[in-house]
Amino acid sequence: MKVPEQVKQQAAKKEPQPKKETTAKNINLTKYRKSKKFKQNIAKLILIIICIALFAWVWFNADRLFEPLRGIASKIETRTSTSIGFPVTLPGSAGYSFEKFGENFSLLTDTYLYTYMTTGEQIYALRHGYSNPSQITSDRRILLYDKASYNFALYNKTSLIYEKTVDDKILFGALGSDDMVAIVTASSRYSNILYVYDSGGNWKYTKKFADENIMNVAFTGDGQHLTATTVSVDSGEIVTTVYKYSVRSSESYEWKYSFRSNSLPCGLYADENNVITICDNKVVSLDCGSGELNGEYTFSGELMDFGITQSFMAIYYNDVSTNRNTIITLDHSAQPVATASAGSNAHKILLDNDTLYVLDGMNIRVFRTSLLESGETTTLTEDYTDFIKIADSVYLLGYDTVNTERIG
Repeated sequence: MKVPEQVKQQAAKKEPQPKKETTAKNINLTKYRKSKKFKQNIAKLILIIICIALFAWVWFNADRLFEPLRGIASKIETRTSTSIGFPVTLPGSAGYSFEKFGENFSLLTDTYLYTYMTTGEQIYALRHGYSNPSQITSDRRILLYDKASYNFALYNKTSLIYEKTVDDKILFGALGSDDMVAIVTASSRYSNILYVYDSGGNWKYTKKFADENIMNVAFTGDGQHLTATTVSVDSGEIVTTVYKYSVRSSESYEWKYSFRSNSLPCGLYADENNVITICDNKVVSLDCGSGELNGEYTFSGELMDFGITQSFMAIYYNDVSTNRNTIITLDHSAQPVATASAGSNAHKILLDNDTLYVLDGMNIRVFRTSLLESGETTTLTEDYTDFIKIADSVYLLGYDTVNTERIG
């Protein structure tokens, strides 16, 4: 039977068409969406990682980034001089304290705290009002306290950061490279009390000493620990003790090291590797982590001056056996490196990295590295009582002036 042409055409119309192309298009569209979503997620992840890295960088560099804003509300505008250059004429004072302050220097008198640039230009002049002022400096801060009174303050290059009053009379203070401040006071109930404040003046730690006297304090530089030397008496003998404390813990010391040699601690240095105490007859080096003895060196004579850097240390003393002024350098294990004669007129030494400078009468003598031999000598035009070194120049404190000399 013949199928009519019209029926054939209708049947042809109803026959299902292949869906290959549509399926391919659906598959491609799904892949495209997945790929686009994946790329968006990767972009978000990269953005999150960048934000975290940026936040971490700001966190670790906050002090440097926001330093210009510190104390901006307390900026010190007063100056007593607008002149630039040397010599800087000193005001009349019963005494002067002359310190390096980063790439600047500070001068403390009985009435004013002055800060200067290395050009001789005065940054500010602060009338402090302290009866017995003392200063400690770091690269970025000046700690000013009223010895035997109750007040202290922290300053930066241009401003007051904070000021505090304590309950007992201040004996001395210490300033860390991380801007932490230690204040040691006398007390009617204790021998001494140690207070620690952070860079913003917030209280961090208190330690009370019942039967020991604190002689020195030094921060390790990690923002968490400090060291202290004390003296006590046992059976008529002086006992010297070095302690390490954590400012984050109210527990006792992390370690202590004691020795009996009738030694009075005169200076203390600490970093994350070593703790070094220089006494009037002995140098002791300890491991900062464990408190174990690295080494010690004993000398006999009158301690005149000393200095400690990350490279080595030097002590200047009058040798009893020879009646000669002697300078000896030691490594951080307190082992002798070299010895030199200081000269009869030497009264001040200064360490800068691995070079030693000696103010010897009207000369500055330079000893290279291990003091094997003396380097150049700079002859001065007048007598000076103190000096500091900034970059390739020394700044010298005289009777009524501060002057400068370029030195290698």
